Amino acid sequence: MSKFKDDTNAYLNYLQYVKNYSTLTIEGYQRDIQEFIQYCHQENIEDFKEVEYPFLRGYLAYLHTKNLSPKTINHKMSSLRGLYRYLQKEELIDDNPFLLVSSLKEPQRQPDFLYIDEMIDLLDSIDTHTSLGRRNKAMMELMYASGLRCSEVVSLQLSQIDFSRQFLLIHGKGGKDRYVPFHDYAAMWLKDYIENDRQEIMMKNHQEHEFVFVNKFGKTLTNRGVEDIVNRVVKNYDPTKKIHPHTFRHSFATHLLEQGIDIRIVQELLGHSNLSTTQVYTHITNQHLKEVYEHAHPRNQ
Repeated sequence: MSKFKDDTNAYLNYLQYVKNYSTLTIEGYQRDIQEFIQYCHQENIEDFKEVEYPFLRGYLAYLHTKNLSPKTINHKMSSLRGLYRYLQKEELIDDNPFLLVSSLKEPQRQPDFLYIDEMIDLLDSIDTHTSLGRRNKAMMELMYASGLRCSEVVSLQLSQIDFSRQFLLIHGKGGKDRYVPFHDYAAMWLKDYIENDRQEIMMKNHQEHEFVFVNKFGKTLTNRGVEDIVNRVVKNYDPTKKIHPHTFRHSFATHLLEQGIDIRIVQELLGHSNLSTTQVYTHITNQHLKEVYEHAHPRNQ
């Protein structure tokens, strides 16, 4: 009992003081973990490291008996996968059996997006010990910060970045220009990459051009190049996840609407000509709102 408690408390403290997760997010993780621990006790498992893949299949079957939606089950798995990733990082367990658990198909989860904690975990997992790793970090932080299309990432030039006001001038679809902001954290990584890593790569390969994101030869990235980078990062983070460059844009829009941003502002930030294109995200956030309500209301327990 105490081993479960000690490991769980250590992880929740990590989420609070290192990852700076909100109280509500941490409480959600705690509920998912406690439910898993109760199931472990029923099956005479007394330590997280005793859990193996066949046991997880049994737990998934148990969750199905509760008539939970695929989305809810996937979120519970995500909470536990994060816990086990932390335990493995801290060398408290040898293997992470959750890496063998595939996400359930979510027919209503269109367009595809990540939950806020999933997105932060993904971005924090990027290896920044190399020049190309720091490029990946700067690029993906900016994609999420500003909701950029893949084509807008590869075509971004230095002259389109205003660091003083922290705005990008984006040349979008149909020749439609828009200004989109980016936050301090993205600015820090982007500036460091441009001033150090990009310059080093460009000089090493004798390249001269204004495109921001470059490959290892100093040439402009392609759409396929961005896809490959995202695939490699995701494979290292969680090989069961299916994430593409547009997932960052979808997550950007979904998370802003969940935080109460007016849909017309989100429409402007995304560069949508018609509001109806943006309204697809309101269905997602309404589903999220309903799930939170059903989970939280005392009469629905």
